[in-house]
Amino acid sequence: METTNTLTVKCPRLGCPSTLLRPHAAQLVSRPLIMLPEFGQTFERGPSMEAPETKNKEEWFWRVAQVMDFENIGVSHTATDGSKYLSCADCDIAPLGIQTAGDSVELLIANSRINYSK
Repeated sequence: METTNTLTVKCPRLGCPSTLLRPHAAQLVSRPLIMLPEFGQTFERGPSMEAPETKNKEEWFWRVAQVMDFENIGVSHTATDGSKYLSCADCDIAPLGIQTAGDSVELLIANSRINYSK
């Protein structure tokens, strides 16, 4: 049985009202091998970007199939490792998650990097 988000997923930045996901829009998945850049980093804009060196292991994510499943999300340019990082489209706090590269592309928001509301 798949577990979906029962609450609204919100931006974690204090004062940012952005909704990232509506209830039941994403499935909870475990991806123990995913490393995300340290929270709060900013990324240089350009046709390609260096993959950040400082990364933290995350395991639990809310997964959606396509970017249009989000209410409000920003996607970085492709990093040198093939990944794209997800941010709040309103306040640019990042990275909240990752768009994986390769044959099985997934859009994942780290459970530990978001807030919830009813």
